[in-house]
Amino acid sequence: MGVPANPLSCQVCFCKNQAIPGHPCLPIRIENVITWCDQNNLQLNVSKTKELVVDYRRSGNQLQRIEIGNEPVEQVHSYKYLGVTITDKLEWSEHVKTVLTKTNQRMFLLRKLNSFKLDTTLISLFYKATIETIFTFCLVAWGGNTTVRDTAKLNRLVRKARRVCQCQDLKSVEELLAWTTKRKVQSILSHVHPLSHRVEYSSRTGRPIVIRCRTERYRRSFLPRAVLSLANEYCRK
Repeated sequence: MGVPANPLSCQVCFCKNQAIPGHPCLPIRIENVITWCDQNNLQLNVSKTKELVVDYRRSGNQLQRIEIGNEPVEQVHSYKYLGVTITDKLEWSEHVKTVLTKTNQRMFLLRKLNSFKLDTTLISLFYKATIETIFTFCLVAWGGNTTVRDTAKLNRLVRKARRVCQCQDLKSVEELLAWTTKRKVQSILSHVHPLSHRVEYSSRTGRPIVIRCRTERYRRSFLPRAVLSLANEYCRK
């Protein structure tokens, strides 16, 4: 990603299932994509290409609109990319709404299985396979910055599932977030990964050094939250 001129704004262009981030380098990158498509006898569908500007400035964004072949690219306030709905303020209420819609549809099936007097173990397995997997999909990316209200909505559905499954061991959203965060950061540290060099350790004790954050949004994002978890786990040993 190119470094934006203003840290409060970032411009991203979505072409089909490809994201092209990087203001002010975005026009050059789009030209590279167009050139590659021409060389490989492919044509970009501009009507399916969207522009999303993440901007926290009160004055609003004043970035130049993107054009492909003299055809303007539609600028949107939210976009569903690889199953996750991203908004121009990086807020996750819209994505949580989508998650709740999907999980509520599957809760109907869960109640049906319970009405058939199916074994609770099998009902719990059905819940973990069809509902819990929706919660955990990309949870490390969006789970830390959900609002208290959205988290309460998700946990309310978990409590309903506990009553239907007659199983109190089903994890809450906070527990799922902690579990998926730990699993992801361990995977990053055990393989060659672009984020592995961001985790630093104390030369004296070997304890992970907590990342300093200037904003609450960044503090609750994946990497600072994961490193803090590693540091707390080290202290408990």
